[in-house]
Amino acid sequence: MTTGSSDRSPSPADRPRGSLSVERVGSLLTAASAAGFTLSASGTFLTVTDEFVSLVGRPRAALLETSLSSVLAGEGTAETVLAAVDADAHSRPTFTFRTGGGDAVDCEVHLERVDHAGDENAALVGIVTGESPPSALGSSPVASTYGKTFAALAAAVPDGIIVLDTDSRIQYANPAVETILGYAPDDLVGERIVRIIPARHRRHHLEAVERYLETGERHREWQAIELPGKHRDGHEVPLGISLAEFVANDRHYFVGLFRDVSAMKEAQRTLAVKVSQQESVAYLAQLALETSDLDDFFEKVVEITAAATGAEFCQLLELDAETDTLTLRAGVGWGDERIGTDTIPATETTSQAGYTLCAGEPVVVEDLGPEARFTHPRLLVDHGIRSGITVVVGPADEPWGILGVHDSAPRQFPAHDVAVLQSVSVVVATAIERRRFETRLSETIDRVEASNERLEQFAYVDSHDLQEPLRTISGYLGLLEHGYGDVLGEDGREFVDLAVDGAYRMQEMVSSLLAYSRVETQGDDFERVDLDAVVEYALADLRAQVEETAAEVTLEPLPSVDGDASQLRQLFQNLLSNALEYAGEEPPRVHVSAERAADSWIVSVRDEGIGIDPDDHERVFDVFQRLHRNDDHPGTGIGLAMCKRIVERHGGEIRVDSTPGDGATFSVTLPASQTRVS
Repeated sequence: MTTGSSDRSPSPADRPRGSLSVERVGSLLTAASAAGFTLSASGTFLTVTDEFVSLVGRPRAALLETSLSSVLAGEGTAETVLAAVDADAHSRPTFTFRTGGGDAVDCEVHLERVDHAGDENAALVGIVTGESPPSALGSSPVASTYGKTFAALAAAVPDGIIVLDTDSRIQYANPAVETILGYAPDDLVGERIVRIIPARHRRHHLEAVERYLETGERHREWQAIELPGKHRDGHEVPLGISLAEFVANDRHYFVGLFRDVSAMKEAQRTLAVKVSQQESVAYLAQLALETSDLDDFFEKVVEITAAATGAEFCQLLELDAETDTLTLRAGVGWGDERIGTDTIPATETTSQAGYTLCAGEPVVVEDLGPEARFTHPRLLVDHGIRSGITVVVGPADEPWGILGVHDSAPRQFPAHDVAVLQSVSVVVATAIERRRFETRLSETIDRVEASNERLEQFAYVDSHDLQEPLRTISGYLGLLEHGYGDVLGEDGREFVDLAVDGAYRMQEMVSSLLAYSRVETQGDDFERVDLDAVVEYALADLRAQVEETAAEVTLEPLPSVDGDASQLRQLFQNLLSNALEYAGEEPPRVHVSAERAADSWIVSVRDEGIGIDPDDHERVFDVFQRLHRNDDHPGTGIGLAMCKRIVERHGGEIRVDSTPGDGATFSVTLPASQTRVS
């Protein structure tokens, strides 16, 4: 303590000695929000204002009835203070107060004696008229400047700042602490930190501090810690905390910066809910593609939707447009006995579901009690429903029904709950439409298979019935020619030959038609087929035609494919036979090759014959479509149609590229499927 100058300015405390009691002075100091105190004749504190408690950073209880000496730094004592007052009744000495955190605070204090219970020498009043900000670094000019900067920053930041000593007592708290935890800084200074720590974490904190001071071991990183704080009202506040330590005047201190992370936690929870909801929608979408049992699928829909939205009840209602009612098709919380039996009116004013159908958009009700748009059907009333969301399943102009979730208490539904319900309704509508399509497809397939079976039976019976009289005609014509050839004459024999030839050609056409009808049903199982061998066999069957026409046939290496060897042999025999037949005047030149194209093989049969007009490229693959007279090029008109049907059975395609006079190339595309080139 140092003695100040006798120069002074008037102050509210400059009154004749003994004019006020201690109690009155204390009340005035409090009313003026002044940092002040009153002392007994022995130098102990009788009263202290809140501002003085904040200044020295010590609890009020720790100051009262203790000596002024306990808060003075250096050699200052209560006795020297009293002596200074006796020397100068209105002195303004400069005190150096030592705060509870060990900081040094230089203050100018106005001192004056007052009456106490009629004893003139019994008491002293002190009013702080000027001070330097506290600093744990001491009272040098540098420390003073640092303290001002720190105080300004600490007051401005929204994060809470608390300084602790090694006994876990709070030496400083900034204004943001009150915003976050509800405690005024003055209420915390001098208190132990455990006051703002939930009970279950207190022991752990104290043990961690003790262990660190003894060993330097940290039980966790000091940055970005998440722990709860205890609010003055008793509830917990999630905090994000960062810790640091510093040393001042040979004493250790800890500083903690923290902020309320409630909003971040809520955002994280919301994000987790959204992710979970989207995963639920994705699961149901996958299930919709795999399931064939709609009832089982509907049960999973309501279970997962209720869980995803945290709802007590979920319902899937199917609309009966004829009766204008909605039937509970699946549900959670309603009771199994109601599923499939309970109905709800589908009119606009008699139920939330009916109102949703008419609106064609989601309807959110936070409290059904005051709801005036529609009445409450029995299904909701019986279960005490108070809130819910309903959405339309299917297109608004042709709805299938309603999907809804409900609770027995008023509830605010976030937008993502509405969104997940809409997404699930789309999945349900897709599953229903897919099931309808599969049913129609199955019925169509059944009809086609039955039709094909009837056609095959017809083709077999018809071909048998046709071939029998044709054989009879051919036989009798042969007998006629043999027995009466001389009588018939040359013209008669020519007519008989034409009739026999027509009968034979008719038999060939009937046989070819029967074979064509049986490509799909009478084929062999697929196996690994070497196309080199297939083409060699086909050429062997055509040896006579090859030799007769002096044809030149060249082959490149061909792949192996999965297929019916017999049908593939028929395919290439037909293509090679056509190439030999339509060669023109020159000896036929035929080339067979193969090339890989992505997941397929393209096998080509190229000739240098008369070619085909581009307008006929599609028509040549139709049944009984011939481009030439039978006299010029005999045939049944089924060969290329047979080729097309065989290729289609193998999952491939066939096409022709040609112009008249430039030959033709027939290309067969077949799936590669682990093929290899021989």
